[in-house]
Amino acid sequence: MGMQTTTETSPPSQRPRRGGLRRWLRDLQGWVARLFAGESLRGLLLRRLRDGVIVLLLVVTVIFFLAHVVGNPALVFAPVDATDEHIAELHRQFGLDRPVAERYWEYLVGLAQLDFGESTWQQRPAIDAVKEALPSTIYLTVVGLGAAAVLGVVPGIVAGARARKPFDKTSNLLSVAALSVPNFWLGLLLILVLGVQLGWLPTSGRFETASIVMPALTLGIVHGGRIFQLVRSATFEEMSKPYVTVARSKGLTEWNILRRHVVRNTGVTTATIVGWEYVRMWGGAVFAIEYVFAWPGVGLLTIDAAHRQDFFVLQAAVIIAGAFVIFSNLLIDMGYQFIDRRIAAT
Repeated sequence: MGMQTTTETSPPSQRPRRGGLRRWLRDLQGWVARLFAGESLRGLLLRRLRDGVIVLLLVVTVIFFLAHVVGNPALVFAPVDATDEHIAELHRQFGLDRPVAERYWEYLVGLAQLDFGESTWQQRPAIDAVKEALPSTIYLTVVGLGAAAVLGVVPGIVAGARARKPFDKTSNLLSVAALSVPNFWLGLLLILVLGVQLGWLPTSGRFETASIVMPALTLGIVHGGRIFQLVRSATFEEMSKPYVTVARSKGLTEWNILRRHVVRNTGVTTATIVGWEYVRMWGGAVFAIEYVFAWPGVGLLTIDAAHRQDFFVLQAAVIIAGAFVIFSNLLIDMGYQFIDRRIAAT
C-alpha cells in the first residue's frame, strides 16, 4: 500500500498572518480599479456629485432670497439718517431695481466665477478674506477630528468588547460628562486652567505651534464623547453576534476576534460617526471655538462679518462652509466602498 498523505488545517489562531499594509494597499488598488472600470461605483460617484450640486444650489438660492427678497441689502449700507433719495440711489447701485430673475441669474454667474462681492469691512473681494482664513479652519478641524477619534474610537472599541467592566463604566461616565458640557464653556475652562493658572499653553491666536492644542482638545473632548458612545454600542452589539461565539469555540483569542472581525465589521459605522462629527464641526461647533480662542479662521471671520454687517463676507463664508459639508459627505459615501467590499458589490 502506498503512503497516504493527509493535509491538516491549522487552527485559525495559528494560520500565517498576511501583511496588514500589503492587504490595505491591495484593497486600495482594487477600489481604484473598480472606480474607473465599474459602472456601479462610477454611477454612485456621479449620483453623489449630482446630489451635492443640487444641495449647494439650494443653499445659495436660500441665501439669495433671504437677502434680496425677504430682506433689503440697501438698508444695511444706508446710514441711520438716510433719506428716501439716498436709499433709492443704493437700490440702483446694487441693482435692486431690476427683476428678481435677472438678479438671481447674475448672482449665480458671479458665484460660478467665485465672485461673492466686495467686502465693505475689509475693502477687498470677499473670497480673498475667506481664502485667507480657510486654511486655519481646516487645520483646526482636522486636528480636532484626530483628537476626537483618538479619544472616542479606541476607548469605544475596548469598552464595547469589555462591557460592564470597570473601564467601560468609567469611560462611559466620562463620555456622558463630555457630551453634557457646552463646547465654549469647556474652552473657557481650559483657558483658565491650562493657560492662566498653569501657564502651559497660549490662550488665544495662532502665533506658535502650541496654539492649536487647546482649541483642538476642546473639539476632541466634545466630539470624542459622542464618537465613544456610538462606537461602544456598535462594538457591543457586534460582540453579541453568533459568529463571535463560533470564533471563540474555534480557539481564537479575544484580541484576534476583535482585530480580525469585529473592528472590520463595525468599520462602516465608525467611519459614519467620525465623518458626521467632522460635518458637525463645520455646522457651527468650530465657529464657537474659534471665537473663544480668537483662532483666525472662517468661524471668527463669519462672526466678525455679522457684527460689522458685512453681507458679502458673510455669504461667502456660509457658502464655502456648506461646500465643505457636502464634500465631506461625498468622501464618507465613497469611503464606504473601500471599508466594506459588500457595499461596493451592491
